[in-house]
Amino acid sequence: MLAHPQRIMNQLRKRRVCLFGTSADPPTGIGGHLGIAKYLASMDAFDEVRILPVYSHMFGNKRGKQAPFETRVEMCTLLIKNVPKVTVSEVERICFEKAAAGL
Repeated sequence: MLAHPQRIMNQLRKRRVCLFGTSADPPTGIGGHLGIAKYLASMDAFDEVRILPVYSHMFGNKRGKQAPFETRVEMCTLLIKNVPKVTVSEVERICFEKAAAGL
């Protein structure tokens, strides 16, 4: 039995992922982070939106003054728990730790 042509095309098409980097300290509601995430998720341009809380802020004067990374990830996760196509990623921490280890 042959696969349906549309199913084959869907499997071959690359996923379109929007990376939404933010300090998320704290993540804000519909007038801020949540509203932006919902808007991005509603666009046909993306299959998925990933919120990436910053692990180590690029501005030195903000480093060490933010809520802990894990807390900001948890707050973002709670914020978007009912928003389809939106996830929270810890990739900034993973990349930072690998770079610090020289990997």
